[in-house]
Amino acid sequence: MPINANAKGKRAEREVAKLINQHLSTNVRRTPQSGGMSIKGDIIDINPDSPAFDYHFEVKDQKKLMIPKWWEQIYDDLPPGKIPVNVFKMNAKFYATLEFKDWLSLLVEIKELKETQITLEEELESYTHKDRDFGNLTSEQMSEKTYNETKTKEKNNE
Repeated sequence: MPINANAKGKRAEREVAKLINQHLSTNVRRTPQSGGMSIKGDIIDINPDSPAFDYHFEVKDQKKLMIPKWWEQIYDDLPPGKIPVNVFKMNAKFYATLEFKDWLSLLVEIKELKETQITLEEELESYTHKDRDFGNLTSEQMSEKTYNETKTKEKNNE
């Protein structure tokens, strides 16, 4: 690989790492020697609590798109348990390709998070209404009121 192409690749890897860090507030770095050692992939997230930690990134900045060839490299270097992502630059913009099943998994996760958010908002709303009913009661009075309300509901259900 010519020196300029090598520098261009390193620059793209640093750009992608910087973008991920900006959006996720995490610690993505270029892999030493760009995956040439025992650590594979072009960039890695060293923060195990980060959502990017689960991904194996290969970054390409080449004029000619060679996606099938790039995916061969990704599969050859893919560590167990990591999700492969090919990030490439085309017309000064970065794009990412995933396996379709991995993309669907992300959509399912987003759907579940939205459903959880709606449930939490509904619970918060119900607690807000209960707080208005309690007014300025002491904690003992609130506990007694809650206990009495629970007993009343149990009797009504019998």
